[in-house]
Amino acid sequence: MVVPSVPIQSLALIVGIDRFMSECRALTNFVGNGVATVVVSRWENEITKEELRANLRRPISLAEIAAEAVVEAKPLTS
Repeated sequence: MVVPSVPIQSLALIVGIDRFMSECRALTNFVGNGVATVVVSRWENEITKEELRANLRRPISLAEIAAEAVVEAKPLTS
């Protein structure tokens, strides 16, 4: 036999830890994408430090986010 049998308790432990680690990976990816966006925007002089600070301090509503998503959506072309 190439693969030995794995006790079910060990498998349950691995699956439980993997679920937690998956959430950590998703959070790390989310934060990394946000940081990369800011870094590239600053590097390309698309936003100043003052604009960035003002935008980060400004409260934003879910309605505003939804409105921006609709405006930025582009129809598919063939």
